[in-house]
Amino acid sequence: MANKSFVFRFDDVEVREREFTLGKAGQVLAVEPKAFRALLFLLHNPQRLISKEELLNGVWGDAAVTEGSLTRCIWLLRSLLGDDIRSPRYIETVATVGYRWVCKLEVAEGDSEEPAATKEPDGPDDVGKTAGGRRRLWGWLLAGGGLLALCLAGSTWYLRSPLPSLRVTGYGQLTHDIRPQDLFGTDGARLYLDIITNPHFVAQVPVTGGEITRLNIPLEDPFLDDVSPDGSSFLVESGSEAGLWSVQSMGSSLRRLTDVGIDISGWSSDGKSVIYSTANGDINVVRSDGADAHRLVNLPYDRHSSSFFPPRFAWSPDGNTIRFDRNDRIYEMKPDGSGLHQMLPEWHTSSAKCCGQWTPDGRFFLFLVYDPPLSTNFFMQPASQIWALGERRSPFRVAAEPVQLSSGPTRWGRPVPGKDGKKIFARGLTLSGELVHLDPQSHQLLPFLGGISAQGVTFSPDGRFVAYVTYPEGVLWRANRDGSNRLQLTDPPLYPSSPRWSPDGAQILFFAASNPAEARTYLVSSQGGAPQRVLPDDDESQGTPDWSPDGSKIVFDSFQTEAGTEKHVLRVLDLISRQIVTLPGDGWDPRWSPDGRFIAASSGDRKSLTVFDLQARRWLEVKKVEAERPTWSRDGKFIYFLFSGSDPGVYRIRPSGGEAERVVDLKGFHLKGFHPTALWEDWMGLDPDGNPMLMRDTGSQNIYALTLEEK
Repeated sequence: MANKSFVFRFDDVEVREREFTLGKAGQVLAVEPKAFRALLFLLHNPQRLISKEELLNGVWGDAAVTEGSLTRCIWLLRSLLGDDIRSPRYIETVATVGYRWVCKLEVAEGDSEEPAATKEPDGPDDVGKTAGGRRRLWGWLLAGGGLLALCLAGSTWYLRSPLPSLRVTGYGQLTHDIRPQDLFGTDGARLYLDIITNPHFVAQVPVTGGEITRLNIPLEDPFLDDVSPDGSSFLVESGSEAGLWSVQSMGSSLRRLTDVGIDISGWSSDGKSVIYSTANGDINVVRSDGADAHRLVNLPYDRHSSSFFPPRFAWSPDGNTIRFDRNDRIYEMKPDGSGLHQMLPEWHTSSAKCCGQWTPDGRFFLFLVYDPPLSTNFFMQPASQIWALGERRSPFRVAAEPVQLSSGPTRWGRPVPGKDGKKIFARGLTLSGELVHLDPQSHQLLPFLGGISAQGVTFSPDGRFVAYVTYPEGVLWRANRDGSNRLQLTDPPLYPSSPRWSPDGAQILFFAASNPAEARTYLVSSQGGAPQRVLPDDDESQGTPDWSPDGSKIVFDSFQTEAGTEKHVLRVLDLISRQIVTLPGDGWDPRWSPDGRFIAASSGDRKSLTVFDLQARRWLEVKKVEAERPTWSRDGKFIYFLFSGSDPGVYRIRPSGGEAERVVDLKGFHLKGFHPTALWEDWMGLDPDGNPMLMRDTGSQNIYALTLEEK
């Protein structure tokens, strides 16, 4: 008997469990595997409240994942089904507990077995020797036909089944180095990488792991682009001089290949040519000795693409195909530039794809897939995962779909195949944080609210409630002051930043953005509901908002371009008249004083802490310092600010100026610029007792070896 699988139908949707498909209005929709498994779990348990823990275990098993992964899956399903979290037709969210499938289902078994056909005897004449012979003949014919049918079915199954694919069977950590790094290639014995510090340099580490050592590259501020197939030479750019150089990996020999500005370059599979792209989208090729440079094609850049990873050229081992990154997609062409087209144009159309490379035997193409950021996490590496596409071609076998090799909370960098084809090397990034505050008794930074991974922590005016944004999921929550009774206020992909309670405690103000020029302010009820744009018809950016003490106005910074010059200005919105006034001068990250007279801000160039006197209508410089996150004390006597320069700390100063007092020493504390896990912003706030709060970066970034197995 065949194993049972089911077909679920509701409204115009059909979910086929065995085929792993979701169809809506007769069209099959692309759905991520984990999201589909979450959907199946809900469909198998209709009308039952399923806890988040049960759903996480049912979909991910023992894999270490956070609630953010589940939240994202539910958001993806709602997007595909056209569901609304506020008025759910299909998936109901039960705050802090879990989810429930609420729509009526039609359920049918997806497969069944037909009983064998039988024939009744025709009568007395059907007995005897002749009848027995006929039965034996028909038996042989039926047996032969059955055997033929089995052979045909087996052949059909074989021809329709995809070729074997890859899977990852193990992970091995190779480095234990907190510096930010990018991996670019290997010679079989060593891995070569960029160490992204100041100054920037090129380094190596054994493929078996160990200490990262610096390479002597005779260029100022060198950036590694690619490693030649035999590992003997690098393609290197200089941060101070336009051009591209070929550098011997085991020596100091330099050869300048071009003197134009380079965006991306790569070696041909035989090491005899170099392909490179310029900022205007031209793709050129030059011989490895610098001769015969000429253009192949032009493919312009889209300024709206995410471009999170160093772009990559990949030349197939047989030399017949070139693939490269452009505008969140991978393109393919012939070595002469002909046949340019997008790779996998109909597959995962909403996701970005980049950073591909063939395995040495050419049997698989490895690449990254991720969702481009749609919110204020635009400086944070997205949740990128490694995929593999089978490159073997057969006239009789079905071409395989790409398969996902990695999963879980780790965010992977560009995959570098090992020379033996048995491993992938890649940078793995894990994002996490710990909320801390200055303990007044010990004067130490200690975990606060249980050390949750959150930033943008803000308390209601009466001190009874707290709101915060989880990191890295980017979900805004409201809870009791002690962190209990959480209520989710936003969903991905909206990623709130700088939340602020209204003076009456009824609303929370925040901003979200896909880039600095497209920041938008939102309001959400502190009791829950759909976030609403504050200025839905305003096309100017609206970042880092704050309330006036009486709640009648909102101040926010705005990114503007005037006469070709970019600057930040402060704008004030009157919530009653809906009029907007732009303050003179420039400013960034505004905070209204408790008495309503001043607005503290960083100057537009972020070189000074300033206040704007609303009565005198003029700016006053408080301190010439690169101040971040200015925050008023509750009594208005001090402005606290974060300084992440040479003597990092939390400082406070009187608004009239004078010497700044360091309240918290942040030497050794992991802030942006000190740690590689890409907190998109430094953040500082004050708890209800006026003690500074920060989020300590507890993430990690290292190089890993992923063991491959073909299945």
